[in-house]
Amino acid sequence: MTGLPQTRLQQLYISVTRPFVMAAYQLRERRRFRKNFPLIWKTPGEITQLDLANYEPEGDDFKLDKKFVDDLLPARDAARTKANRIIFVNAMIFAFLLTDYFSIGLKFSIPGVSVVDPKGVRDFLIFFSSLAGIYCLLIQNNIYTIESAMKYSILNNFPVELRGIYTAKYFYFENFSPPSPIQLPHISYSRLYSNYFIAASVAFLVLLLLYFCLYTALYITIAIDVWKSARLGMWSYIIAAASIANGALSISYVILTRMRMPYRDYTVLHELQGLPEIAPSQLERRQKEVYGEGSADYLTLVERGYIKPDRVSNG
Repeated sequence: MTGLPQTRLQQLYISVTRPFVMAAYQLRERRRFRKNFPLIWKTPGEITQLDLANYEPEGDDFKLDKKFVDDLLPARDAARTKANRIIFVNAMIFAFLLTDYFSIGLKFSIPGVSVVDPKGVRDFLIFFSSLAGIYCLLIQNNIYTIESAMKYSILNNFPVELRGIYTAKYFYFENFSPPSPIQLPHISYSRLYSNYFIAASVAFLVLLLLYFCLYTALYITIAIDVWKSARLGMWSYIIAAASIANGALSISYVILTRMRMPYRDYTVLHELQGLPEIAPSQLERRQKEVYGEGSADYLTLVERGYIKPDRVSNG
């Protein structure tokens, strides 16, 4: 069958219905694409650990063992020290700006710098704070990547009985939960203990969220006050807008580097590429499972005249 309409009436019908038929076909194609290549929601740390799961060391120098974790530890601690210094300076700047906003008055000083009169200076301080915050987040993202690799090694190559202890050693900022007994299967947490721990954890997370929202609101309030005061004229407007933009960029960066984000999983393609060597007899069957429905749908539209035959691939 050529797939071309035989009468003018058929041509007219196809011309009128083609947008709707092709739109429905594109929706079906999109559904098949999502089925064959689904989205998986993972954090960057989880992606790092999935990647390391496929790592096979060729020698003894780069095994994912305790030596690997200990080698990463100095770099992690050095980066954390830098980040903590920036956080401390930013905290002092924020306290200084906040007390100035409420007309309390506070001297701000760090080694080599002392600020007493905030007029005009606070505009540059809030801008410096926003830039330093972005730089600090870049450092913390490197820390996050290093720690993701360390956690993978601990969870997969350390004795299960010692994982909790080493987690407390290497990640003392994250060791919120109490230790769980491994060698004492006859001892477990009581319902009272479990309920209290859940309630305390929820309260802790809620307070963190409230503190973050309060800090963000105060930061924006100070930036708006810099805009309204305009002690440096046009520069105050630019600095206030840039500070808020840097804050929004920082939040976006945290979301991209910490939260679960969508990744497209093309595992099926790797499977089809490997089948000729592993199981060539199953290749045709698997190809039909993946592409058979789409090919049949496409050829049906050709036969019905909605797609011209010259658009059909030679394959």
